[in-house]
Amino acid sequence: MKTIVWLLAGGCLWLTACKNEQAPAPVLPVDTTFRCEKARVTTAYVFEALQVNCTSRKCHPGRGPVAADFSTPEKLKTYISNSRAVFEARVTGPQANMPPSRFPPLTKGMKDSIACWISKGMPDQ
Repeated sequence: MKTIVWLLAGGCLWLTACKNEQAPAPVLPVDTTFRCEKARVTTAYVFEALQVNCTSRKCHPGRGPVAADFSTPEKLKTYISNSRAVFEARVTGPQANMPPSRFPPLTKGMKDSIACWISKGMPDQ
């Protein structure tokens, strides 16, 4: 009986002593920024990402009244070349509103990758 009391008392002491605010802060890598100069982002990568997030949702499939046609890599590049400021503001910029809020947003990494690809001249390789 004495052993059980000691175990319960020790357990209670242990549980009350462990607090989240006392836990050490997580150690983050020193450099967590996206490095565009080192990244190798290709047309195929960006096209696939936009197919999943834009075209497959019937938003930019290349038919209908929607001006942005992302149905082929060539049409995607043509749209961006002709409307780069609009694309960057709506897709990769800090106030980007695409995809619409009813869909999951693009991750910061995806936005950074697309912006990097555009800044490098939209390379195929």
